[in-house]
Amino acid sequence: MAVGHSDAPKSSIVPSGDNGDGQMENGQPALAVTAEDDVWDEQKIEESLKTLKEMYIQLRDLRSTIPRLIAPLTTKQPSPETLFRSFSESASTATREVQSFRRLMTDERSTKILDHARQSRADNPKGIKPWRITDDPDWNRRES
Repeated sequence: MAVGHSDAPKSSIVPSGDNGDGQMENGQPALAVTAEDDVWDEQKIEESLKTLKEMYIQLRDLRSTIPRLIAPLTTKQPSPETLFRSFSESASTATREVQSFRRLMTDERSTKILDHARQSRADNPKGIKPWRITDDPDWNRRES
């Protein structure tokens, strides 16, 4: 059994339009939404904030990807082999960073967080204060 899962049955909310065989009236598969997915308690919100913070840090780090990628080309290298090796290493590093960010952004958990934020903003658009860097001096530090 996976960590965090119980043998207790989860209550499911069946979407309207489900004809009982797991298909919607329009022929699309019905997605069962567990009650667990709808509950956004303090712990889930804190974990979501950590994920959003990591997204933001990685996105900010990507701003310097191109300059770091071409850095070996802007300095005199002792030999063409050294230039090739340095450029290859910087290209590999840039690729890993972009792939890591893409994985994080397309991860199921991240998409649920962003969807929840969109829905929450649509449901209650008034009184949302924009976040400023000065609001949190440790915004760019990962927890250890």
